[in-house]
Amino acid sequence: MRKPLVVIKLGGAAITDKKNIYAPRISVIKIVAKQLLAIEENFSIIIVHGAGSYGHIPVKKYGLTKGFSNPKQIAGLIQTKSKLLELEMTLNQILCEHDLPVISMLASDCITTRKGRIKACNMEGFRRWLGLGCIPMIGGDIVPDRANGFAIISGDQIAVYLSVKLGASKLIFGTDVGGVFDSNPNLKATAKLLPTVHINSGARMSRTNQYVIDVTGGMGGKLTESITALRNNVPVFIVTLLEHNRLLDVAYGRKTVCSEIVL
Repeated sequence: MRKPLVVIKLGGAAITDKKNIYAPRISVIKIVAKQLLAIEENFSIIIVHGAGSYGHIPVKKYGLTKGFSNPKQIAGLIQTKSKLLELEMTLNQILCEHDLPVISMLASDCITTRKGRIKACNMEGFRRWLGLGCIPMIGGDIVPDRANGFAIISGDQIAVYLSVKLGASKLIFGTDVGGVFDSNPNLKATAKLLPTVHINSGARMSRTNQYVIDVTGGMGGKLTESITALRNNVPVFIVTLLEHNRLLDVAYGRKTVCSEIVL
């Protein structure tokens, strides 16, 4: 890699409407694409994206959250995997239309878990694509699991894992809200954004503020996964993807509305 690496997680609640099944937010993806193009000028990038309404709703519908329990699940698994590919191709098409050198990669092809935690990941593809100046893109997925047959793996876990393994200069979680708040901003007009969030108190707050279906942990999952990144000296930020230039500002270290996560 010739440039510092930034790992950017595109939250499923931002790039899809998680209240409605299979509903991409095309306008938000285009806002993100323009910023990624500017970020790419000075950074190597890995994009990790959430599954949003393409994953969370069908995973719950087909009872896939705890892994394999009976053959009847396979039909639901196949349907869900097919829809995850549909989201991948939608993202790929829009980003490529904005002249971003994106290479789509499937987590189920390179990651194996045990009880839902990553135990093996083939890193060579990521390193080689980055070395060629490309942008690897990978999403939350259903992957082979050594204990449970298959497992749901969040984009948050993948983003942290890659950040640590590849020595990222920064990990940015892009979401549908401005950052971490002291209460749910979708339910409380007086909710205050926290510019700095200490991981333990932030995780406690976020667990009480969920408002859509999320089988991989929501904001609490992001904060919990972030501990590993922070302990490996990877700075972590949470910022909205719904506003122009905020993702860009965080990538370049400019002052903007966001939350920095600290130990």
